[in-house]
Amino acid sequence: MVRVPLFHSPITSKTPKDEPTKSEDETAPGIISDKDATLHLEPIPNKALLVKIQPPKEPSVKIPHVPCDIVLVIDVSGSMGEAAPVPGETDEGTGLSVLDLTKHAARTIIESMNENDRLSIVTFASKTKVLQPLLPMGAENKAKAIKNVKSMRPLDATNLWQGMLEGIKQFKTDEGSTNVPAIMILTDGMPNHMNPAAGFVPKIRAMGPLPASIHTFGFGYSLRSGLLKSIAEIGGGNYAFIPDAGMIGTVFVHAVANLQSTFATRAVLKLTYSKPLALYQTTGPSVEQDTIKCADFLENSVTEMTLHLGNLQFGQSRDIFLEMNNVKEVEFLNETDPTRSVVEAYLTYVKPGNCIKSRIAVMESKESAFIPMATAQRSVLEHTDLPASEIAYHQSRSMICHFISNLFTFQRDDERVMHSGMTRADRMGQLQTLVTTLPAKDFDDEKNKSLMQDISPEEPKGQVCLAVESSEYLWKWGCHFLPSLLNAHTRQVCNSFKDPGPLQYGTESPLFISCRDSLDQIFDDLPVPEPSIDLRSSHGISSVVTRARARVPVSMSVYRNSAGVCFAASTEVTLASGRIVQMRKLRRGMKVRTPRGSRRVAMVLKTPVEQEVLCRVGSILVTPWHPISSDSKRWDFPANEATAVVMYTGCIYSILLERDANVAAHAIRVGDMWGVTLGHG
Repeated sequence: MVRVPLFHSPITSKTPKDEPTKSEDETAPGIISDKDATLHLEPIPNKALLVKIQPPKEPSVKIPHVPCDIVLVIDVSGSMGEAAPVPGETDEGTGLSVLDLTKHAARTIIESMNENDRLSIVTFASKTKVLQPLLPMGAENKAKAIKNVKSMRPLDATNLWQGMLEGIKQFKTDEGSTNVPAIMILTDGMPNHMNPAAGFVPKIRAMGPLPASIHTFGFGYSLRSGLLKSIAEIGGGNYAFIPDAGMIGTVFVHAVANLQSTFATRAVLKLTYSKPLALYQTTGPSVEQDTIKCADFLENSVTEMTLHLGNLQFGQSRDIFLEMNNVKEVEFLNETDPTRSVVEAYLTYVKPGNCIKSRIAVMESKESAFIPMATAQRSVLEHTDLPASEIAYHQSRSMICHFISNLFTFQRDDERVMHSGMTRADRMGQLQTLVTTLPAKDFDDEKNKSLMQDISPEEPKGQVCLAVESSEYLWKWGCHFLPSLLNAHTRQVCNSFKDPGPLQYGTESPLFISCRDSLDQIFDDLPVPEPSIDLRSSHGISSVVTRARARVPVSMSVYRNSAGVCFAASTEVTLASGRIVQMRKLRRGMKVRTPRGSRRVAMVLKTPVEQEVLCRVGSILVTPWHPISSDSKRWDFPANEATAVVMYTGCIYSILLERDANVAAHAIRVGDMWGVTLGHG
């Protein structure tokens, strides 16, 4: 059978005029990487096909980061002026509003930029305002940008649509830039002014190719997070959830670090194969998915699947796990026609910087041809030589994504909403099935273990389990958190310091790690913003305002703290003998009480801190994201249980117990409850 592709295959014989030689490409100014991504097809017999895309580990030249063009689109509606409390439900506060912290995050982005980057700032309330167009971030323009950020004030309604349109317009005036283009939208509420009647996603889809990826950030719990996720999908970007002030720093830091470590943008993967072979995506439905196309209705016609992958990062692979059907029929037909089992893969993308080859490819692809930057082909009847643990990891990751996707449904305008017909029993039944069938459970490497930690129904429970087992949690924060986790796993991006699964992404990218650490330091070192809220007592005593202002943290690190595992020095710990001692008196070798009996202390980690956020729960002081339990059966975070928040200065302690395969043996009795130790899970 002669296979006729639905698009042009790569041209193998080109003259020097058609395509620059490698030496020309290497010497051209602005080259960031002279290497291309590799593309591999890994057949898993009778089951699936794993497509592996591997960008280079790092740029070919030494640079602090990949140059970016970023448009900040910031909500300045009235609610952005409300208090941004530290984690935990409390009447205490620092006087900082959501907008105050957003300004600080914006300043962090500005300070991380140099003259090769450009920044624009757009605000939206009932009306939009362009505070500055895209400007190179040299010293003079940086000062202007900081002044513009400081000028932002909370106003009235939330006109998200006009804010987004204005952000897109900033790229329309200049199409010659070779930087990584991105629109970053932050909102804390629901769009309530001049929403498009046809819906956000259909209107964006009708625009055709966008000049930049759109990344959305939702702060707090009064969100249409399903809309933000759908906007990010159709916009080729990422969605991240910021539950409270304690997460705003880490989420923004990771988002910008991912942009600054971009290897390529506009990545598109095309797969062609012959009927009756059928391939299916396994991560669940998405608004960006293309339909599978067939050349005709013949039994041996060629099928084409197109996947839009968005940005690719240096050092981080993109792995697509596809299920296969009709393999037995393919085996039979392959005996007379070996091409019937072959899948061909084509990958195209645009590299930032002056990479002539990739820009020629994208220009030609706009006309009529799809010009690949990488190709691969393989019979699905062959056997991959990848280790079983790696196959299990990617299959498990896809299964988790599919589980989360099934908790939501799409409205007619492609906005995600929670599946109203699904009961708690339905959710927990599906979760239990997932846990028992997940291939990751049979492996003990860090990647597979991280997935089990995300979903574990055993104590300490994973965030996914906590989100779905309680209707209260599901509707308060789970409906916002789950789409964010789904985004991290489908795009394979690390989106915060908090969740075990996404923390596995970017670990092989020196540039991502360097950018993240640099942004961390900038966020911490910038002067603390002046509080915009006067915290007064019910009698309006001015001295209370003075004390409230004094409570502002001396370091902004408390606003990017995600998962410390520490107790205050005075926390009371129960020893195996029943005797109670303070945490600071624990020593290696001492026996403590755990839910599984006595266990020895293997290590005590002591960390001096200043103005650290600790939550008061009962008689203990503990970091916000350190799981605790009153009965060793149901676990929760102090951020959800706190009766007060304390800005603590002194030493905090983390405990590591002796090795034990039982998770329950990695918790200690603190005060009148249980707290997990290092190494739990």
